[in-house]
Amino acid sequence: MVTEVRQYGATFRLDYSLVYWNSRLEHEHIRLVSQFQTGETICDMFCGIGPFAIPAAQKGCLVYANDLNPDSVHYLRTNAKINKVEDHIRAYNMDARMFMIQLMSPPASETMMETRVPSLNMCENSKSPESGTVISENGRSTGENEILDTEEIVQDDLASIIANGAAKRRAKICDQDQVTEGGSTTAASKKNRSANKRIKSFSSASPKTWEHVDHVIMNLPASALQFLDVFEGLLQRKYWKGPLPWIHCYCFIRSTESEESILAVAEGNIGAKILDPVFHWVRDVAPNKAMFCLSFRLPEASCFKENATENTAQAV
Repeated sequence: MVTEVRQYGATFRLDYSLVYWNSRLEHEHIRLVSQFQTGETICDMFCGIGPFAIPAAQKGCLVYANDLNPDSVHYLRTNAKINKVEDHIRAYNMDARMFMIQLMSPPASETMMETRVPSLNMCENSKSPESGTVISENGRSTGENEILDTEEIVQDDLASIIANGAAKRRAKICDQDQVTEGGSTTAASKKNRSANKRIKSFSSASPKTWEHVDHVIMNLPASALQFLDVFEGLLQRKYWKGPLPWIHCYCFIRSTESEESILAVAEGNIGAKILDPVFHWVRDVAPNKAMFCLSFRLPEASCFKENATENTAQAV
């Protein structure tokens, strides 16, 4: 059954039989997004229908959002259009590790960049894996064994996206220039100006994700800790610019576990010591089980490919 819910000024359309939604997490969505700044680049590895991606885009962030479940990606795309933030979201339907590897891999040349950044409407032709099962970020069983081919995801090039965006901006400018005979602005002009104040458009050149992203969201508490291994040797020092990204990894902590034991698991998977970790309690999901968000700056010791290669050589 398709229904609509509203949170923090956003509308979400979904089918409860196909995707996961929990209204009790609204405050957590608001809390995390409040840490993002306008113009920042966000990677959402397990995005679902967009509880983090949509409000982040509304705030003026550029969001690269991925989910293994094609139904989640369908509703993410739908919700982006409903909330008029489709220009701020790049949607992917693939394995989370391959998603991060693709974003952080520089193209052979700058001219090939447009074949590496699929836009929101490019997921319509992407295929989901057909064998193996895994519980995805929306709580449904989906395939994982067959990783999506990048070429199946990228159907068009970035030039067409830029052209469409430019056309929309020109249309808005024309509307804003229209005035009545008395010199007052038209209703359409006022509406468009209000929209422009709410969401700041990005420049025609998309950010190079292999050079910088600001935050990575890992909202799959049952197994997100296991996906931290993707960050070991993921970046290349010669390309990266600015501070390393913040990682926000959701997890469950049982009564038999502690923050220290969870941190040890995270450090083992990421291959380095995590400095100044922050554990935030989200909610209790059972008498002896709670959901937490572990936030930390990605450790430089293991994230660069050069360091990872040296560590491997020393281990041998």
